[in-house]
Amino acid sequence: MLLSSGVLIVDALAKLKDRYPDARTRRILRAVHEDVAASRSSFSRALSRFPRSFPPGAVALIEAGEESGTARLAERCRDLSDRITYAEGNRRQLRRACAYPCFVIVLAAGLCLLLLTVVFPRLSELLYSLGGHLPPLTRGVLAAAAAGRRCWPAALALVATGLVGIGLARRLPMARRRMDEAVCRLPLAGPIYLALTAALLAKLYGSLYGAGKPAPEILQFCAQASGNAAISQRLQAAAHRLASSRASLAETLEQTRIFPPLACLAIEVGEHSGRLGPALERISAYYDGEARRRIDVAIAVINPALTLLVVGGVGAALLSFFQAVYQVVYAAA
Repeated sequence: MLLSSGVLIVDALAKLKDRYPDARTRRILRAVHEDVAASRSSFSRALSRFPRSFPPGAVALIEAGEESGTARLAERCRDLSDRITYAEGNRRQLRRACAYPCFVIVLAAGLCLLLLTVVFPRLSELLYSLGGHLPPLTRGVLAAAAAGRRCWPAALALVATGLVGIGLARRLPMARRRMDEAVCRLPLAGPIYLALTAALLAKLYGSLYGAGKPAPEILQFCAQASGNAAISQRLQAAAHRLASSRASLAETLEQTRIFPPLACLAIEVGEHSGRLGPALERISAYYDGEARRRIDVAIAVINPALTLLVVGGVGAALLSFFQAVYQVVYAAA
């Protein structure tokens, strides 16, 4: 907003660095202002010192506008703001989608834990003291609970070891690419992830294309911003192929298998008509909506299935409980 009003970068940073409400952001802005004011580095290079706040894709977008003047830089900052808002909207939707299943799982786990650790052991002691016998279903539930109490340290250690192993494996480029490739091939989440990625890359490519960046360089920026090692490798290969051959952008992207054939067709039409920017905007909007529709379908399928699974597990525990109660009453009578 300040840049659009004609304020210089140094003056804009000076106005923000002491007035921004978040303390950590103020510290970052002060460091960036100090670098820019002292002419030690450009605005984008100063931001790149803080990769957790400004990832490479964001820095590349700002660098593209920085090379074209203040007005272009203001446009790129606006594009970046729209992209962050878009990504945050997707995260909010996913959090809302996961809230109900997590609540049901926690509630069911708490109920089963209460029955298996408090109620059933005392009930079984009472029944044995009266000379009765537990029903088969109750004995099976109690045996499963006893096995869980004996094995939970080993299970917890196994889960922790697996998480640590995955974290260490992701430091290896080959293993990271294979794991990210597996994420793209997941049966339900994979298509959603690819649709969101296609929408994000189309929006980013359109922003950098509007800034006048060459296509191979834009693909390199998209590879940095993808966040997926397998997709990043495909985009880097596409950038090299585009720079060393006469292939069109649509043909190059179709070989990556990141953008579906329909998107590549729209890109081809945009290339031939000179309206690649609007075509990329339409692609981004379409696959954003497609991802949201897939998320809605996944919620519609997962929530009833999860409810049935939880109700079945809790129902089995409650049935074994009432069978045991009936056995106690019958034995006492």
